[in-house]
Amino acid sequence: MRIVIVGGSFAGIQAAISLRNDCPESEIIIIEKQARIGFIPNSVNLILKGEFHEEAHHYWMTKEQLTQEHQIAVRVETEVTALNSDKNQIQLNDGEILSFDFLVIATGSQQRFRFSTQENDTIWTIKDPKTSQQFQQRIGNAKKIAVIGAGQVGLELIEGLANLGKELHLYESQSTVLFRYFDPEMIKPLYRELNNRGIRYFLNEQVQEIIEAEQTKIFTEKRSETYDLVLLANYTRPDNQLWEESLQLNDDGTIWVNDYLQTSQENIYAIGDAIQVTYRPTQEKMYVSLVNNAIRTAKIASKNISGQQKKDLGTYRPIGNHWFGHYFGSVGLTESESIFYAGEINTQYLTTRASAANQELIQIKVLLTEEGKLIGAQCHSQAVIFYLLDRLTLAVEEGWTLADLETREFFFQPEYRAPTALVKVVDSFDED
Repeated sequence: MRIVIVGGSFAGIQAAISLRNDCPESEIIIIEKQARIGFIPNSVNLILKGEFHEEAHHYWMTKEQLTQEHQIAVRVETEVTALNSDKNQIQLNDGEILSFDFLVIATGSQQRFRFSTQENDTIWTIKDPKTSQQFQQRIGNAKKIAVIGAGQVGLELIEGLANLGKELHLYESQSTVLFRYFDPEMIKPLYRELNNRGIRYFLNEQVQEIIEAEQTKIFTEKRSETYDLVLLANYTRPDNQLWEESLQLNDDGTIWVNDYLQTSQENIYAIGDAIQVTYRPTQEKMYVSLVNNAIRTAKIASKNISGQQKKDLGTYRPIGNHWFGHYFGSVGLTESESIFYAGEINTQYLTTRASAANQELIQIKVLLTEEGKLIGAQCHSQAVIFYLLDRLTLAVEEGWTLADLETREFFFQPEYRAPTALVKVVDSFDED
């Protein structure tokens, strides 16, 4: 049995590794249009922080590792130019016709801005592997830099740039930064850090046009500004035009899949950023561009190809990150999204100590159903919170109450865990 995977990023690589375990006798081939596989998109941020120094650090997996350790064939600098689903064949850019028993589409997503021109290199996208090769030199020459998009990627870029002595502007079309993941009161510390560093941020400002020349000009409905460099950290979208004649697409351009991640052709699967998934708190189908979503769907597709029927239940969208010395985490429903939830939602604010040896407080906002089950949580601290985020994610997935959360047994070590229970706060956190 031959399984062809189109795309060599997180979803495609995970699918290949899982399929090697689930279908050990199969021939598995990855097709990747770039020269290397496994590019880490946020490596741009790690360059700025000085954590990545060698080109190899920008890739979490190599062609050689997949070939030698997992017996997976990898064809780089190769593109699919056509799909003949009736004959179970794809055509490659060199003219070769490649047959398959199963096809997995893991082509990911891209950042695009429809108004930009391409006269020189003053506009950069962080999802392009070529970025890592010349990025430091381009940053060094720029005095005034704009970042478009104040999601996770945009904040990573702004944080990495903050200590380089540049004039920085951050644009966001929504009313808050990180609007998908956090309610406004939970991210007040981020605004303070941006203000303290002299970083100007423009909320509720949709960038309407970018004109690229020797310097690049950004236009919104409220202002126009000229920059030496513009970094695109806006939302990503898949490009599925290649498949639209053979496969059913959704209105937003994602590939339609059923609960088992099969497309409209039963032996063709699509995963990761190429598809919509179920957002479990509301049971809505939506586009979720997260690595954990790519990994999960890759594993489920592998199970189904191997004959082990498994539905994709969807995601609670857990995310965690560290910006300007503050740790943030979120999972499940936010209060801003609660209007889309059919039932009644109750909100509570809690605190707990970071550990027995660390007095730093962790602030937690939880959303509870009428039955008292957790359906969403957000947390913030200047201490590491990721162990707690994992625990909250499990609680939301399993529908635990706060009492369930506090009575479950977890690993304890005084340097990393607190023996104290969660403490309820009456109203909200004072961040002023």
